[in-house]
Amino acid sequence: MSLSPLLNASPVIQAHAFAALAALGLGIVQFVAPKGTLPHRKLGWAWVVLMMLVAVSSFGITSPARDHHYSWIHGLSAFVLIAVPLAVLEARRGRIGNH
Repeated sequence: MSLSPLLNASPVIQAHAFAALAALGLGIVQFVAPKGTLPHRKLGWAWVVLMMLVAVSSFGITSPARDHHYSWIHGLSAFVLIAVPLAVLEARRGRIGNH
């Protein structure tokens, strides 16, 4: 396995991949770490930024095989752009169970 395809990819793809891997790792930490603590809240903001970067950068990635049209996975990105801010809003309102 080689990282050369990723290292030779466009900056959008590199940013997308880095943010996705970082968000995955940080998400795992958030699930197992104590909730409601200052580190949980600070890392939560980092996770939010990473997820928004993943979602936004996905719109810069299309396939020549699909004539550079969006695929179904871009629908998931649109969902993330709506759901993540709503989850933050619920947490800020104290509705932790909803976030």
